[in-house]
Amino acid sequence: MSSKDILIAVTGSIAAYRTCELVRNLTKDGYPVSVIMTEHATKFIGPITFEALTGKKVRIDEYEEGMAHIDARNSAAIFAIVPATANIIAKMANGIADDLVTSTYLASKCPILVAPAMNPNMYTHPATQRNLERLKKDGVEILDPQEGVVVCGDEGYGKLADVAVIQAKIIKAYKSVT
Repeated sequence: MSSKDILIAVTGSIAAYRTCELVRNLTKDGYPVSVIMTEHATKFIGPITFEALTGKKVRIDEYEEGMAHIDARNSAAIFAIVPATANIIAKMANGIADDLVTSTYLASKCPILVAPAMNPNMYTHPATQRNLERLKKDGVEILDPQEGVVVCGDEGYGKLADVAVIQAKIIKAYKSVT
């Protein structure tokens, strides 16, 4: 295996708890995983959970200990944003780098995967669809959400894709570059 990690970025969605299973599965299978988080993600799940699963420090603050976005970029074989909120997708699509995740995205040259998770109305909104199309044109692989009932009770596309599907895509991307 490569000396470079699978870098997972966790953003502020209730679906963040499902990323724990993803990270656990990848590390259990012997893949090197590092995690970065947005401040909003920490409202849903604490960084200590991911530190326990990976054995590595989770970074949140872009300016903590030097240039975290460059350090993260340099250590990543692939970069996956799971879950990706409408907010983070919009920032990425428009080149806004105002946190560790978006700064790392702009600094990265490795394959990037995005797994959206949000309210179905937000997912189908023309602005979100436009932002997803822009990311696809920029070479980002979008792991489409599934249809179902989300936490607020709304139904439609917006649920985070099945963890096994995300895991398989990440492993495939990782193997293609290592």
